[in-house]
Amino acid sequence: MDFNQNKGRGRGFMDRYVLTKKQKDVYDYIKSYIEKNSVSPYIREIQEGCSIQCYKSAVDKLLALEKKGYIKRSLNKHRSIAILD
Repeated sequence: MDFNQNKGRGRGFMDRYVLTKKQKDVYDYIKSYIEKNSVSPYIREIQEGCSIQCYKSAVDKLLALEKKGYIKRSLNKHRSIAILD
């Protein structure tokens, strides 16, 4: 099955830009962390800083932010989160 075949269909156009409260919290945390430290946080730091119970949940939030076009990450590289404005 091709997962790209429904791209742009089924959901409203603006859904791409809508963040959940927790996604917004993670985005704001990353943004302020980078402003303060000039480097992006580790996923564990995001997990602790945003009071996320599970490491996988923190990863899921990052994947959602990346999919929605708010951040960009380089796979297999630490501290590689970039904010997209």
